[in-house]
Amino acid sequence: MPTQASPLPEYRLADHVRACLVDGVVVLLDLERGRYIGVGGPLVCALSRAVGGWPARPSTGLPSDPDSEVERRVDDLRRQGLLACAATPASVNAAYMLPDASVYDASASISSALQWRRIANLARSSFIASGWLKHRSLATITQTVASMRPLRHRDDDRLPAEALRDAARWYLRTRPLVMSSRDECLHDSLTLVRFLAAEQLHPQWVIGVRMRPFAAHSWVQAGTLVLNDMHEHVRGFTPILVV
Repeated sequence: MPTQASPLPEYRLADHVRACLVDGVVVLLDLERGRYIGVGGPLVCALSRAVGGWPARPSTGLPSDPDSEVERRVDDLRRQGLLACAATPASVNAAYMLPDASVYDASASISSALQWRRIANLARSSFIASGWLKHRSLATITQTVASMRPLRHRDDDRLPAEALRDAARWYLRTRPLVMSSRDECLHDSLTLVRFLAAEQLHPQWVIGVRMRPFAAHSWVQAGTLVLNDMHEHVRGFTPILVV
């Protein structure tokens, strides 16, 4: 007798939600509300039966969780606005490569001459990033960052390596002029993304999470090269948003 095919999921993650699996917990990032939601326990895998694109898969050979429990959890996620109809296309993160290098190198040399155009760009970028974080949701910021990348580059990860390293090193050396050490990683990363976009350079903006204890972190990356952090540090985080 032929095996009956599993029914297709009725729901998917909403467009403003990103998800990843970290240490047995599915972490959801609600970009509209700027909050993280953790889903743990036995339903971590079982929810993949009802939610398309769920980052965990059922383990074979183990008993399934009762449909009633899955339905209750799905209904809870739906009431929170985290799910959408599976019949519509889902938003997905850009492709991500595990980092293996960084430009955070104090020994790297840059021009000692004042570059007023870049200084003005840095100050403007920091001001704009502050405005984004004060007045926009992460969902809107994500759309803005994505729209800054020219269409011809959206499917091409190749960037001018020397120009990128030069601009990133200059940024790291000069940012104390307009940004304090208390500026958070999110503001720093968005400032760098905006700064590089003005030079026609479009790396990826990444947010990652980790557990035990829970923490979120943001950085900027081009291919496998981290631009504003040490690659050993960011490898401790699982990407949940890649733009």
